[in-house]
Amino acid sequence: MLDGVPPGAVDLALTGGSIADVRAGSVRRAAVGIADRTIARIGSDDEVAPHARQVIDVSGRVIVPGYIEPHGHILLANPVEFAGALLRTGTTTAIVDALPFMLLTPPDRLSDLLASLSGLPMKFRWLIRLEPQSFAETGERFRLETLRALWRQPWAAAVGEVTRWVDVLDGDPDLVSKILAAREDGKRVEGHAAGASYERLVGLAAAGFTSCHEAVTAQEARDRLRAGLITMLRHSSIRPDLPGLLTAITRDDIETGRVMLTADGPPPAFISEHGYLDYLLAVAIHSGLAPLDALRMVTLNPAQYYGFRDVGEIAVGKRADLNVLPDLHHPTPSLVLADGTVVAKDQRLTAPLPAPSWDQLRPSVTVPQGVFDLLTAPLDATAGLRLVNDVITEPVAPGEFPPHALHVALLDRGGQWITQSKVIGFADKLGGLATTISSGFDVLVLGQNPTDMTDALRRLARMGGGLVVVERGRDVFSLPLELGAFSLRPWAEVADANRRFNTLLHESGYRFADPIFTLLFLTFDSLPWIRLTSRGLWDVRHRRVLAPAQPI
Repeated sequence: MLDGVPPGAVDLALTGGSIADVRAGSVRRAAVGIADRTIARIGSDDEVAPHARQVIDVSGRVIVPGYIEPHGHILLANPVEFAGALLRTGTTTAIVDALPFMLLTPPDRLSDLLASLSGLPMKFRWLIRLEPQSFAETGERFRLETLRALWRQPWAAAVGEVTRWVDVLDGDPDLVSKILAAREDGKRVEGHAAGASYERLVGLAAAGFTSCHEAVTAQEARDRLRAGLITMLRHSSIRPDLPGLLTAITRDDIETGRVMLTADGPPPAFISEHGYLDYLLAVAIHSGLAPLDALRMVTLNPAQYYGFRDVGEIAVGKRADLNVLPDLHHPTPSLVLADGTVVAKDQRLTAPLPAPSWDQLRPSVTVPQGVFDLLTAPLDATAGLRLVNDVITEPVAPGEFPPHALHVALLDRGGQWITQSKVIGFADKLGGLATTISSGFDVLVLGQNPTDMTDALRRLARMGGGLVVVERGRDVFSLPLELGAFSLRPWAEVADANRRFNTLLHESGYRFADPIFTLLFLTFDSLPWIRLTSRGLWDVRHRRVLAPAQPI
């Protein structure tokens, strides 16, 4: 017997290869025996193989722990399709923002849905938001008692991300009490402190923040580490910052678990083209980071940070979430195991993932007739916004808009209010676009032609959510998001639609990297500088309404 397991008790053995010890930072020749979803044996081929019912020869390859995403978001594709996409390239656990579900799922069904999704082979572990990213009324959804019941569930990894960090520093009693309650329950608090100075980061750490993923320069990464925050180094479609961020990191930062890597929720087109955490590992290694150090940042470090004792390294008793790599310099796995079962081979799933019932997640869109009248009426002189990049905006005074500026409106998906303005820099020519891709999953409408805008809105309402572009009365793009935030279509179809939309927008004059993120963040009430919200056109920097929302 070896490691207390009797002969014949191993379900599967991986033989002929080596294993990466991410804790010791070394590779050694060894076979891995798996029983009852866990690693039961580690030893020589001769010690492990005779006890196995099935043997897979991985000669010349390296077995590493399954990758762990410490901070993710799901965009466009539904969670099951997203999970499959991550599994294909070796991500077996992902800590993911629960906000879309918290806003769109009936509260009495939310816990069951999150629990069901957490049981997939790609293990979702959820970030429980403390507040929405919009000012809209949410009833009981974000009350402390509601949130506490969620974050105490075994599938809840942490609370956050906390985007209203200025409110925390100002002592907002609601946010401060929630953070304190979560910390008393032993939960991590994920920060979103974009642009915060070192002094403010120190204040946020004192207020209970435990991490932040918003560093965009090496100095900002060092500031977060100096302030005592675990620092997630991001590389995504709109923030490809990893090579520069790595220049701030020391070997001690890695070995003490203070840094990790995150893709921070890229859209399907990006994942399909590049991969996921395997891509970040490749970028890190190409930037000069030692492969085992990079590997530790997507395995052991996130596992230790979140207190996941069953994953993150290859050791007896750990869950058998494993990747088989050609070698450490090529982090895209040829074989992926989850719970000891082969779930992907050569970037293809071996079987479809089970899907839950989506009946509880089919929100509707209500568009009163008055909305169409407002969109077709001349827009009074109003303040507006100009895109500086994918995400950041700046104010534009009334009377300073060029003729090609777009009319933009945010409509409550329940049809209660509308905020209208003008925007420069999204596109040079756009008939009408309507979408539920927004921070609160309300309806965003943009365009230059009122008839195309109202036509796009009607089509969107019939779908119940999605993304529609109309030009001169013709539907030139359509992606249903039947679940409000997510599509029921297969991953490949959603990724292809994502690519086609990006191409369409770039041909229309969009000058930045990712229009999906621009749509999402036009309504994000905590990013600089000007945003459309349920209160009206919101000046984030000065925390005031520039033009109020209109009741419908």
